[in-house]
Amino acid sequence: MKKIILSLFFFVNKLIFRMSGIQGFDDFQIKGILFVKNHGELLIGPRFKANSGYRFNPIGGSHTLSLVVLKNANLSIGENVGISNSAIFCSYSIRIGNDVLIGGDCKIYDTDFHSLNFNERIRGADVPRSSPVVIGDGAFIGAGSTILKGVTIGKHSVVGAGSVVSKSVPDGQVWGGNPCRYIRDI
Repeated sequence: MKKIILSLFFFVNKLIFRMSGIQGFDDFQIKGILFVKNHGELLIGPRFKANSGYRFNPIGGSHTLSLVVLKNANLSIGENVGISNSAIFCSYSIRIGNDVLIGGDCKIYDTDFHSLNFNERIRGADVPRSSPVVIGDGAFIGAGSTILKGVTIGKHSVVGAGSVVSKSVPDGQVWGGNPCRYIRDI
């Protein structure tokens, strides 16, 4: 029965990938059904693994894995990446390197969504600020973390669970907390 359910997920997600114009997916293993809204460019490398839904990763995130790419934006997910029950919202550019692990209920945003200026917000004339997000090869993002616009997570770095990352993390370091701070070198 489990094989039948996994085969059904594979078929449905492959259909979602094709209908969403996702480029470059080779082989993938997804437990659950993804939510994809792609109006830009979304590339997913080979050996993509994902959990989408509480029953597939009960440690965090009661929602499906959500990939949203706005018009003229670019979301690139490298090879051998694993993501659980997270939300990635790309209005400009998000690049996730190879061999990256993103824990349950993480959020990755390259935009502020709204202006800080009240008058712009209330009139609907706000133009939110966006800045690229880069997650380097071999990085690990702990469950419940939020990565904000303009952040680079260095190669082989670790972000502790529940962190709010608003500043870049250098290569080979462990950072954690809210706000996220340096803990130690790896």
